[in-house]
Amino acid sequence: MTAFTWSQLFNPKKIILLAGSCLAVYLFSFLGYILPFLNYIFFFAALLITFYLTRKKLEYGVYILIAELIIGVKGYLFSLNLGGFVLSLRIALFCVVMLIWFLSKNKSKFNFFGSRYLRLYLVFTIILLLGVITALINGNSVKNIFFDLNGYFYLALIVVMFAAIKSRTTLLKALQVVVAGSIAISIFTFYCIGEFTILHQESRPDMAESISTEQTIEEEEEAGTKISHSITAKTELSELELKRNFTNQKPPIYRWVTDTSVGEISYLAGPFFRFFTPSQLYCLIGLALALTFLLREKIARREKFILLLFTALNLAAVVIGFSRSLWLGLLAVFIYLLFSLPRKKSAQIILYAIGIASVIIIITGTLLPAVYDLVEQRVTSIVHPAEERSSVNRFNLLQPVFTKISAHPLIGSGFGTTVEYESVVLEKYGTLRVFAFEWSYLDTTIEIGLVGLLIYLLLILKVFRSGYSKEIAAADKTIIVGLLAALFGIVITNITTPYLNHPLGIGFLLLTMTVISVISSPQSNEVKNS
Repeated sequence: MTAFTWSQLFNPKKIILLAGSCLAVYLFSFLGYILPFLNYIFFFAALLITFYLTRKKLEYGVYILIAELIIGVKGYLFSLNLGGFVLSLRIALFCVVMLIWFLSKNKSKFNFFGSRYLRLYLVFTIILLLGVITALINGNSVKNIFFDLNGYFYLALIVVMFAAIKSRTTLLKALQVVVAGSIAISIFTFYCIGEFTILHQESRPDMAESISTEQTIEEEEEAGTKISHSITAKTELSELELKRNFTNQKPPIYRWVTDTSVGEISYLAGPFFRFFTPSQLYCLIGLALALTFLLREKIARREKFILLLFTALNLAAVVIGFSRSLWLGLLAVFIYLLFSLPRKKSAQIILYAIGIASVIIIITGTLLPAVYDLVEQRVTSIVHPAEERSSVNRFNLLQPVFTKISAHPLIGSGFGTTVEYESVVLEKYGTLRVFAFEWSYLDTTIEIGLVGLLIYLLLILKVFRSGYSKEIAAADKTIIVGLLAALFGIVITNITTPYLNHPLGIGFLLLTMTVISVISSPQSNEVKNS
């Protein structure tokens, strides 16, 4: 068996081609948003291409699903209006790939059923079903139940991953998609910030607002049967028109980013704007992989430039996204990697990191004082949450959340259970009723109880333990440590931002399970250059 090398995983030609393809999809999505009839053409073209390639090789369908997961965020880059219900490209692609897997006659179709993860996976699946039954018994809204649960549907993809990714070669290609996706997100982040900072100064301070998908109680009652939730499609995507109406005068890219839920663009400070997308999580993952190879492998100085470039791009995207949750995840990744190294080397790295951070702080404080003040404020708010409204909002949630948990602590109150709290954010001031919120582990406890949360955490712990099993060869430790460092970062990030109940986090968890299973399998073959 041949271990993964950094030059294979971070092959510049492959990564540039794949990242360019991801960025091209963004361009097509933007064109489809401007001219909705093109959206339908691209939607069906994507389905046909996926159907053809997946029929040819099942792993092609998995690569496509991974790429769409990373760049699509909530799946609405392309969509189809079905009588008012907006079918996302993600759901359509998922159904196509699952159907082809189900109808296939491949001997490896049920590989997962011999997996070390099967028992805990099945127990957790049963608990999710009990969460639905509990919700129905408690009279929760069926729509709320569906939109609260649908992120977990992605767990079903594990059977396809195990069936399609059986060798180190196919595994390498899947990981290359992840790396390329992280680079595409980084470039897209820089582009959005650059466009608004350079070309849309007239937009400030009109966009100095957080883009919320929550509703006040009064708005929800007025909306009647409409559902407010971050997974649902924006109303604009259900409009049937030949050309998008831009009467609100906001830049088209802002409308597209917001309505397709790709991300959020908001005013930052001075002349600068901020772009945040949940997909920056994959920049954290790409950073973890690149940094692991840099720290653990002996690489020639000239060749280190490529890895340093990958690291710098992903690090910059995470930092300028201004997500405190991802910053905590970044710190968690760094700490995890330090513990995987000898003490002497860890100490040297800490000193280098302190030195580099000090230089950055001095330069930023001198040249960009407005940005420096904002960064200081956001970092301080982690320790002193009362100093920022959004942090106060998070803590205002805690009392009603714990009250709701105490009603059914062991089995939970079911999916779609709502919680009311007082919001102090100016854009949504007053009483809010939500069934999904940022304290992700507490959200899961409300849905499926402490028992359900425990089983999920045991499944994740099983992944960590299997990554350090004797079946993993010493030569494969680097890639495993990188993946587990990224997963640890997600576990920490998930404290305040929901990722492990969203396809973005679930997808990476499943991929990590697949990687460990393939690498620890004696049947896996050598890695062919890809």
